[in-house]
Amino acid sequence: MIAGSLIHDSLSPLRLTDTVGAALEYMHAMRVSELPLVDNNRLHNYARAINLIQEKADTKLSDIIPFNPHAPFAPAQQHIYQVIPLMVASDLEVMAVANEKSQIIGIIDQRKINENFSQSLTYKGLGAVLVLMAEPRDFAPSHIMRLVEENGAKVLGMMVNQTEAGNLLVSLKLNITLVKGIVTSLSRFGYKTEDVYMSEDFNRQDNNEYESVLRFFDI
Repeated sequence: MIAGSLIHDSLSPLRLTDTVGAALEYMHAMRVSELPLVDNNRLHNYARAINLIQEKADTKLSDIIPFNPHAPFAPAQQHIYQVIPLMVASDLEVMAVANEKSQIIGIIDQRKINENFSQSLTYKGLGAVLVLMAEPRDFAPSHIMRLVEENGAKVLGMMVNQTEAGNLLVSLKLNITLVKGIVTSLSRFGYKTEDVYMSEDFNRQDNNEYESVLRFFDI
């Protein structure tokens, strides 16, 4: 699953010539709190609604948002498991997607990512769901997947949400229902297992409670 395949067709970046009023109106209509700001198809920075509401409606974005040469974006061919940590670290719900020439070609947002991952997490076939707690600095998707695979399992889906305290809740959909060994391995590397669902050997939660994790993530 690469960034280019998750581009939101209805979301467009803002332009330097846009006014604060127009930008806020568009953000409200699209239900987003920030959007990429582009200049000649190059990423200039991100415009955040919380900052714009303090400005006059007829002010141009070019007059109040400086160029940020380090503004993050996702290469179109980058796997979403690499994009998610970048979005979390940058405190962004949306992220610009660029082609091989660093030209912005679209936007991905947290809601669409959740929709795609929820298709895996809600798959009712054989396989447990683990919900892990991790600090953002410790979150390494490739490391988690390697620990799972070392225990003879595969990760069918992964979804990440941030708690109010700033920690990450990482939901993993596995292809097996025997998870004690996986939980032990993850624990050794600092990943605390908050909940386990649809498991044969880790019955702390009833299978019916699986629905609660889906409601928690607004699936």
